[in-house]
Formats: sequence, C-alpha cells, structure tokens
Amino acid sequence: MKDSDHALEHLKVIRGMMEKATVYRALSAPAAIFGGALAMLIGVYFFIQDQKETYVSGYEFFWTWVIAFVIGDSFNGFLLFRRARKEGVNFLSSGLKHTCFACAPAAIAGGIISYEVVEQEIELCALVWVLCYGVSILAMSGAAPRSLRRLGWAFLISGCIIFLVWMKYGPAISALLGINALGAGAIIMMLTFGLLHLAQGFGVLLRKEEEDPVS
Repeated sequence: MKDSDHALEHLKVIRGMMEKATVYRALSAPAAIFGGALAMLIGVYFFIQDQKETYVSGYEFFWTWVIAFVIGDSFNGFLLFRRARKEGVNFLSSGLKHTCFACAPAAIAGGIISYEVVEQEIELCALVWVLCYGVSILAMSGAAPRSLRRLGWAFLISGCIIFLVWMKYGPAISALLGINALGAGAIIMMLTFGLLHLAQGFGVLLRKEEEDPVS
C-alpha cells in the first residue's frame, strides 16, 4: 500500500473518531443534569404515592419512566442537533449511527425483560434498567470521555450491589424503611438515574473535563 493510501486511511479513522466524540459530548453536563433532575422528580412522585398507599400498577410505573427516558433522550438529541447545525455538519453522522447501534442491544433487552417483570416485581424492573443502562454506556465507550465511562461503570456496579442487597434483604429493608415495592423501586431510580447523573453532570462542570462543551 502506498504512503498516500496509508495517510488517507488514517484520515478516515481520525474523522470517524471525531464524529463519535461529537456525539458523546452531547451527553454533557447539561444533559446529565437535566436527566438526573427529571429522574429525581419522578422518583419523588412515586415515593409519595407509595407513602399515601395509592395503588399504582407496575405498567404505570413502566410507561411513566419510558416517557421520562424519551424526554431525556430528546433533550440530548436537541443538544446534538443544535451543535451539528452550529458547526454545519450532518446531524445523522456515522458517529450517531454508531452510538445508536452500540446502545440498541442492551436497550432492547432491558425493555423486554423489564416489561415482563414489572407487574410482579417493580424493584427488579428498576434494577434491569440500571444494569442495562450501564452496559449500553460502556458499549459506546471506545471514543467516549472518561467521565462517561465512569458513569457506565457506576451504573453497572451500583446495579450489582443493589441487586445483591435486594435478593438477600429486600423485603426486610422495605419493612424497616416503611415502604412498599413502589417506594423501593422509586428509591432505586433516584439513587441511580437521579443521583449518578447529577454527580456526573456537576462533576464535569467542576473538573471542566469536556474540551468542547455544548453551549
């Protein structure tokens, strides 16, 4: 292969990595803080319903959170679209397609499993989301910033720890705290999708790790 061919191949690789990095930067501090705040609000709502002993079906819990995920992703997509328009680049870039394909397997698996278990075990549904979300983030970590990789590991490790505690002491802890399955599921979502996203978002702002944050 000629030197010119080597150089062209390297340019293609660099361009692909830059496109991916642009996508991952959309998961920046504003997106993380927005998603974390939204998760905290919804978690508090379900926790209050649990304390009032209001009947909430597992499917209501499921679809409410699905809508929240869609809203969070839409906000993140808006940041990405605004950035692409500002820089005059293609919104549906190869980096965006790579991210979608990387996240899809874990998201699909998590959606199917959680839908099947939510009516009987709301806590298990929440744990499936936590674990699958962590896996989906790590699946696209090849060109992601360190803060995003840490977030993926935080979800995965937190999900494993909570799962082990839930398997051994779940009913006892719920009784001790005076909560039911709905309240336990809400707490799991607030501790992970709420606090972990907020910590990641504010951490990025404090450390200024993003080289080119979304403005």
